[in-house]
Amino acid sequence: PSTKHKRLTSSTMGFTLGTLFEAGLLLINAIAILQTSSPNLDPNGAPVPRILSKWGLAGHAEMDPNSPKGKIVHIIQSVHTLLRFPLIIINLVAVLYLLLVG
Repeated sequence: PSTKHKRLTSSTMGFTLGTLFEAGLLLINAIAILQTSSPNLDPNGAPVPRILSKWGLAGHAEMDPNSPKGKIVHIIQSVHTLLRFPLIIINLVAVLYLLLVG
């Protein structure tokens, strides 16, 4: 009796280089949109603290850069400054690729 073996391909497994790229891109986008504060609608009011400020990750100068919290703040600030414009281009390319290829 012969048994039929279904050959596993990349489309059946769902774990490809493309999905890893998409997951990484989504993670970097999530970091890029984090804000320390948002503008207040009241002209005389102070900025409204956002999630980073509430968690104590607003980028304090006296924070130890070798502590875990300091490293997280450094990564968030690096993504904000270094990857702002490259992320726009990478997102456009990813959207166009997904629209054309599926």
